[in-house]
Amino acid sequence: MTRKLSSRVAPVIRKISTMSFLKVMEPSLDPKVFNVNEVAVGVNLLLLYGFAAISVIIPTLLGVSQRGFFCDDDSIRYEYRTDTITAVQLMLYNLVLNAVTVLFVEYYRMQKIESSINNPRYRWRNSHLHALFVRLLTYFGYSQIGFVMNIALNVATKHVVGRLRPHFLDVCKLANDTCVTGDSHRYIIDYECTGAPELVLEARKSFYSGHSAVSLYCAVWSALYIQARLGTVLNNRIVVPITQTAMIMVGLGISFSRITDNKHHWSDVLVGVFIGIFIAAYTCVFWTDIFSNNSTEAEVQPLLLSPTPRTARVEWSTGEVERPNLVSPSSDSSVVSGSGGGQESEVLLPVPTSA
Repeated sequence: MTRKLSSRVAPVIRKISTMSFLKVMEPSLDPKVFNVNEVAVGVNLLLLYGFAAISVIIPTLLGVSQRGFFCDDDSIRYEYRTDTITAVQLMLYNLVLNAVTVLFVEYYRMQKIESSINNPRYRWRNSHLHALFVRLLTYFGYSQIGFVMNIALNVATKHVVGRLRPHFLDVCKLANDTCVTGDSHRYIIDYECTGAPELVLEARKSFYSGHSAVSLYCAVWSALYIQARLGTVLNNRIVVPITQTAMIMVGLGISFSRITDNKHHWSDVLVGVFIGIFIAAYTCVFWTDIFSNNSTEAEVQPLLLSPTPRTARVEWSTGEVERPNLVSPSSDSSVVSGSGGGQESEVLLPVPTSA
């Protein structure tokens, strides 16, 4: 009984320990066809967007830090203005920017650069998925990792810091003329706002600018993605820099609008810009590593699945030994005959190839 139980439990433990249930791509009997693991896709989506939901819900339930102010603080006496770019417009623009960038770049690579390459085929259940569709979802999903982390950090920081926006006094509408009586330079802690509660609540979320962080993240991520996927294979030195500069200019324009709209102090925008750029660079270099395996030869390997090294059988005088073959499937190899104990053996040795 114990042996039967252990024989059933062992594979499950082994699967969990290797995290194989999180592997999105699985090999099939056909070496050129790879199955999409729907369980892994669902688990990854649940982890990512579940974390996003929790990072928004918990700070909202805990509330915003209530900070005081100096009555003679001119930095919070600006008039209230509507948003030039609303939060919904910001999210839609940046999500569309990342998706369209990935779609155009991957389509161009497949049509113009990789036309002679036998790309891997993908299958989900009994349906075949186009390689372009798989690439779009994969790289767009990469962009979502940093996007979600950016939102999580911004929401948490806004609620913890509670810095007052430049238009705070305009929407607060202080009761009992709090700042009229007494010393104008005293720090006011006990005060009451008579303005619209939703506007007052938003007026306590100045640091740091979410518009700046998100817009610069998506612009820089798209620019780095273009550099990684097109910069090394596109025979043009002008198109890529112009496209990247245009994306960053739009991101900066959205950021600067938060100052002219009296929504943020200049320091809020500056910090948001730096955080957005940092998360974009960190996502590309460390979390998703999009700068590796961008050569046309690398596209014969499936996305999200590391190639398994082949083993070369070498016959020595003492018997058969299996050892990893350092020769990639696409590289040439030379056959060298060696003698060991009076018997000849054939050993595959790697031949250096130009980068």
